[in-house]
Amino acid sequence: MKNKPKISVLGGDHRQVAVAKELSKREISVYVSGLSAEHAAEYGIKECENVLEAVEDTDAVILPLPAGMDGNVLNCPAYKNSERIPLDDIIECMNDKAVLFGGRIPQNTVVKAQGRGIKVYDYFLWENLQIKNAYITAEAALSIAMNSLDKCVKDARFAVTGTGRISRLLSELLRRMGSDVTVAARNSDSLVYFELMGCKTVQIIEHSGADKKRWYSELENGYDIIFNTVPAWLFDRAFLEKADKSLMIIELASAPGGVDICAARELSTNVLWASSLPGKYAPYSAGSLIAECILEKLADKEVGIL
Repeated sequence: MKNKPKISVLGGDHRQVAVAKELSKREISVYVSGLSAEHAAEYGIKECENVLEAVEDTDAVILPLPAGMDGNVLNCPAYKNSERIPLDDIIECMNDKAVLFGGRIPQNTVVKAQGRGIKVYDYFLWENLQIKNAYITAEAALSIAMNSLDKCVKDARFAVTGTGRISRLLSELLRRMGSDVTVAARNSDSLVYFELMGCKTVQIIEHSGADKKRWYSELENGYDIIFNTVPAWLFDRAFLEKADKSLMIIELASAPGGVDICAARELSTNVLWASSLPGKYAPYSAGSLIAECILEKLADKEVGIL
């Protein structure tokens, strides 16, 4: 019979609190440090004042998403600047046979850990977590839209750029609520799925020459909200100048996003920057998903901790 594994959960936001709680429901000894919210004492979680103390002799260490801030320092909002912990120090304190989990782990930390023989898993790259997080993002984006509109969702017109996970799930949610949805993307083949869903589609084509009609002319008028999921500049000054003044753009893409920031500010365009929604909108659900995926990996023969 295996000994009860010891796992440390460090830093991060409310998602890490959920991770610690979910792990503690299993036959796991959970050590935490630097969490940014109170955890439930009844779960038997051991709180350590020092991050490095929490890491010693544990079978696995779970870093937050993102794992590091300002380079190679633990993402730990609960700590003051003077108490910042270098990720290298955490690696040094880990058992050579321990496993390291984290989201968007800095490459130099990965190299250092692997150099000591420590197995490293970046859960941010796992497809199953990406899909589940995409649903939370889609639901959060819909909630933002509902709180911003002065009409019912079914009476509003929406446009969604991109055809990735978030676009698909968001478009499905909007269509189920009876909304008029247009999806714009470069790949015409990927738009077929949305056509079958009942969405209108627009192909993004970059034309040269001022006399050519811009692809986004279709989106300039008559839409209440545009959700952008494409991390590339799509909506320039020319679009923002012609677009309805009542239009809201909800930016869901990672940097650099799809909107000309300077032009949007100068023209007072209603742009809502809504990145990293899972941790802001539904941190417990997002953290529970992380825990669920990590538990699957811990039980895998490759890791073999559970």
